[in-house]
Amino acid sequence: MRIVSALAMLLLALAPLPARAAPDLVEVTAAPAPESLADQLAADAKALEQPEEQCAADVDACWRLGSAYAEGDGVDKDEARAASLFASGCDRDEPSSCILLGLAYHEGKGVPKDDAKTAALFAKACEGGAATGCSNVGLAYVKGEGVAKDEKRAAAYFRSACDNGDSGGCANLGTAYVKGLGVRRNLRKALPLYEGACEDGDFNGCFNLGVMHADALGVKRDRPRAAALYERACDADEAAACNNLGLFLVKGKGVEKDSARGEMLLDKGCTLGSAESCFKLGRIHRTDDPARAAALLRRALEIEPDLAAAKRALAALPRD
Repeated sequence: MRIVSALAMLLLALAPLPARAAPDLVEVTAAPAPESLADQLAADAKALEQPEEQCAADVDACWRLGSAYAEGDGVDKDEARAASLFASGCDRDEPSSCILLGLAYHEGKGVPKDDAKTAALFAKACEGGAATGCSNVGLAYVKGEGVAKDEKRAAAYFRSACDNGDSGGCANLGTAYVKGLGVRRNLRKALPLYEGACEDGDFNGCFNLGVMHADALGVKRDRPRAAALYERACDADEAAACNNLGLFLVKGKGVEKDSARGEMLLDKGCTLGSAESCFKLGRIHRTDDPARAAALLRRALEIEPDLAAAKRALAALPRD
């Protein structure tokens, strides 16, 4: 299981509206966890009933039990208790606990939101050998969240993460090459990084690789391949990929035109948090269903309040 937070996805930057034109960063992630923490710990009922004692006896149990309480897996959800267990593990230099505690501080779950503590905990995990921690702290340096913004340092962290097997770190290093973040812009260096990340199951890497092929960034334009990559990422609930594939289907770009399926994917993208998808679907229904169009455009503005095109489209709808 991969835990994802809301920090800094380095996806290719948005083009005005049709599709994203350049990649962006992968979400902050936590260390892999077993499919069911409760099942793994069921052999020792006291582990869940007395997690602090189990954590004190076995440092690896701190993040596993903390994750169970954070997610309500086999026990009542208790984010404060989860954070306390993560802290106990991190105090003893267990890197997965440090990553999870960093995510708790990033999201304000069980502890007050604190970007400086988040970055410090990710850095500690990185120093402790957790490649995911390196990628996560790199994101903090890109955005200047909890640390002074430093793109060169961010790129170095992404490279370390990638070199040590973190697919998100490879995808983020690819985006650094696309955008010239701390490294000289080089689209050809980005491609194999995205390809490797995608093959390793990082669906943001698949999305970014799709954008490269759709917009001829370092490669010959290949919309059918872009569509296949978008579909792979959309199946994994990458909102921007659902948006781009939906637009391809509505317009018949790189795939056979299928407006019904395209609208379905735009609806999925909107539900997953793509303001573009909400806006585009609202535009499609502005004539045949103004009420639905208004709801979609308002949703777009909830996600992205400064989306001027959605404001104009909403103002142009007929009034009852």
